Amino acid sequence: MTPLVFRAAEAGAHLPHWRALAETAVEPNPFFGPDFLLPYLAHMEAGDVRVLAVRDAADGSFLALVPFLRRRAGLAVPVVSACAGDYGPLGTPLLAPSADSAVLSLLLDTAAREFGTRTFLVPYLRTDGPVSELFDDLAEDAGWQVTRTARAVRAGHAAGPTGEEQFRLIGTRRRKELDRQLRRLEETNVSARFDSLSEPAAVEAAFERFLSLEASGWKGKRGTALASSPERAAFARAFIASLAARGQVRIDTLGESDTPAAMLVTVRDRDRVFSWKIAYDEQLARFSPGAQVARQAMRRNLDEAGFSDADSLAIPDHPMIAPLWRGSVPFATLVVSKGPRGALHGALARLDIAANRRLRKLARTVLARLRKGRD
Repeated sequence: MTPLVFRAAEAGAHLPHWRALAETAVEPNPFFGPDFLLPYLAHMEAGDVRVLAVRDAADGSFLALVPFLRRRAGLAVPVVSACAGDYGPLGTPLLAPSADSAVLSLLLDTAAREFGTRTFLVPYLRTDGPVSELFDDLAEDAGWQVTRTARAVRAGHAAGPTGEEQFRLIGTRRRKELDRQLRRLEETNVSARFDSLSEPAAVEAAFERFLSLEASGWKGKRGTALASSPERAAFARAFIASLAARGQVRIDTLGESDTPAAMLVTVRDRDRVFSWKIAYDEQLARFSPGAQVARQAMRRNLDEAGFSDADSLAIPDHPMIAPLWRGSVPFATLVVSKGPRGALHGALARLDIAANRRLRKLARTVLARLRKGRD
């Protein structure tokens, strides 16, 4: 095995092996594949991101890959972290099915030399899969200390009979209310038609409508919509176009194509579906268009061949999606360190993460009270 470090500008020579790993990794993560990461780094990330990989010495194929950069763990403590965040909240490393703890250890040893630290964060790591188990093997076999912090659960759903049961768990009252709202929507001369688009040209055209719809709402007012800045829009268009060409994007729509009431953009990586972005016409909020399209998307997922599970990518206990997608996706931030200094740095990072979480929770509580006071 041989390690490799490169930046986005040098990625061209490595694309075939990188893409092959992304398509066969033991756990899918579309946000560490080149179709997402390269546009993201080109337009969105100002930090110095270095892509670390481990190659098979025999044929040059990639056995592991993680993009790393320097950032704060929470409020103040500097760390080196896998490059996962709001636009791609999944930090699961790309690991070949044949990768073991020795591969992971070589990757981290290389990162230690590259960044001059022996403490790393892996945020948004799914804790219910083989990659999480491999980190436990790493601690046992190679002397790395692995702890999990910021544990949380976000909404998702399964396939097959379990998924069908989760689809029914919405409850009779809520289901009847959604049906009633859909009928009332039609009475306003707004189409209650659902449509799903996956053909590349149709997806790209629909995504332009999505950008406009998202920008027309509260995200546009706050300046956080994808179309609110040229950089964000360029990143999103490039990402969606690249994956759509591979048949990995689906856009579910409620309403007519030229005047959608709600739209949901999903990304599929092999057997797993990720709910990436949702937008709705806020003038129709009383009809719950976002919930309508999310429920329809769940039905669409369950009907797809080869589907295994869906990840909402939403914040935990999201008020719209959590009552609809009744499965769970557990995740955590891994703090991985080695040696006494690394252990101390890791402990400080965990404290910093906890402090940041408490501060954010307090801020949300205060904001909710202020909004309630205005109402």
